[in-house]
Amino acid sequence: MRHSDIAKKFPSYFKSFKFPICACDAPAEPIKCYRACKTRNVDVESFTPSFAENDYRVIGDDKSDPSEYSLSVYGKIKDVKRFAATNGNYNPPYRIALGSTEPCCGIAQETRKWKKTKSKSSHIDWWLYENALPHEHFSIIDIEQHMSSDN
Repeated sequence: MRHSDIAKKFPSYFKSFKFPICACDAPAEPIKCYRACKTRNVDVESFTPSFAENDYRVIGDDKSDPSEYSLSVYGKIKDVKRFAATNGNYNPPYRIALGSTEPCCGIAQETRKWKKTKSKSSHIDWWLYENALPHEHFSIIDIEQHMSSDN
């Protein structure tokens, strides 16, 4: 599917929450980011938002929390590496992909900007359009090589 074929339409389950105002106002520019790949490959399964992975159920207590419906990516490799190491769905050796949150796939916003937390995590929420193919904008990297160059 070509990017021009992706309708900028969100899945129907997005009616369960309201977008953070600043996310809607965020500039439609790509954000360099990392994603832990559950399958150890850059594929649809490794780029499925948690809500869809969990049979369209919210794991947390707040069904109106926008982060429950996004694809999680990270601006810093140390943060995605920590996530993969502490999440039981990811087994060593971890595979991490580098890419960007392309606006043709959805709206992305750094979590700390819209949740107004003091967290230093580089977590980014990326709310994907229906039929978006975010994995097409990523490739597997050598983790150690990027650790030394990541700020």
